[in-house]
Amino acid sequence: MLHSPELSRRARPLNRYLRHEAGLGGRVRELAILTTARELDSQFEWAAHEPEALAEGVSQEIIDIIQHRKDTSGLNEVDAIVIELGREIFGARRVTSATFARSLQQFGRRALVDLVALMGNYAGTAALLTAFDMQLDPGRPQPLSPLPGREG
Repeated sequence: MLHSPELSRRARPLNRYLRHEAGLGGRVRELAILTTARELDSQFEWAAHEPEALAEGVSQEIIDIIQHRKDTSGLNEVDAIVIELGREIFGARRVTSATFARSLQQFGRRALVDLVALMGNYAGTAALLTAFDMQLDPGRPQPLSPLPGREG
């Protein structure tokens, strides 16, 4: 974004709205961002948001479920929905009717649109980070191993 000041200027209000004004809450926001980062193997986003997720009350156990793509059946409904929705959008590239219905019931139309837009916003950031090969600082461990079928 440093190389496109106009894009940065225009994107900042949207990012601010989605992160702080849409009413999703910090926990849901960080679950959505971490799920997006995991599904897109975005090391940089994961490293930036794992501490924020912990600060918003997301337990290390839930972070591990996202990071290692473990089953969500033991989670509360909101956490499970956010994770499963992100996995379907970015992993399966299709949202099942059941997941959509649960998401809509839980969040309502406006908040669901904002939640998906938040994920899409971070997917766009992940695309920029990938295209410009943004790396973590030297010596910092890579928090995400590639998902099966995406090695290399």
